[in-house]
Amino acid sequence: MGLFNFFKKEQDIDPRDIDYMSQAEDFEKKGDFVSAISEYDKIIQYVYVEKEPKYFRHITKRIINCHLKLGNYEKVSELWALQYDPLDYGAKEMYELIKILEAAGKLDLVMMIYDRAGKPLLRNKIEFLIKQKKIPEANELMNELLASIQETQPGIIEIWIAKAKLSLSLRKWEEANKYLNKIVEKDSHNIEARKLKEFCMKQIRMN
Repeated sequence: MGLFNFFKKEQDIDPRDIDYMSQAEDFEKKGDFVSAISEYDKIIQYVYVEKEPKYFRHITKRIINCHLKLGNYEKVSELWALQYDPLDYGAKEMYELIKILEAAGKLDLVMMIYDRAGKPLLRNKIEFLIKQKKIPEANELMNELLASIQETQPGIIEIWIAKAKLSLSLRKWEEANKYLNKIVEKDSHNIEARKLKEFCMKQIRMN
């Protein structure tokens, strides 16, 4: 009879009475990230079962960290936004994820996040494409960027320089010269622009 009551008592244990957090943290310290994730998931399942994600963002952040340690970057990308308040999640937070994914060589995931981010990270996306030697794609996005900004915008000379370099890479000499002229008109002492213009004019004369 006593033995029966013992098993009954075990079956009636409330999952919320089990200290999953301590167990998860212990697993994480030991480097057993799979078990840690399992314990963190139990916290969400049993303690926050009827709560909105905002109530367990601190747990989500720990789960993301475990997936990072395991190299599960697809899962990291899937969960990343859930650790933030939607009102606080924007370009800065997306860019943090991009740098992690880029360092890990997950370039397809990087492009996916850039596509999701849209205009706020357009310049970063262009730089990324240039780094990946995808010049036609970068040039297309650069045209999109130039169409959306004013020529009086701060940093416009740097954008024109980048555009001119893309045009030169594509052997579009006249187009490159157009933007180099704009730069020299605004800043006649811009050494980089003057050198590029000299090279550009040489190519125009040869062709």
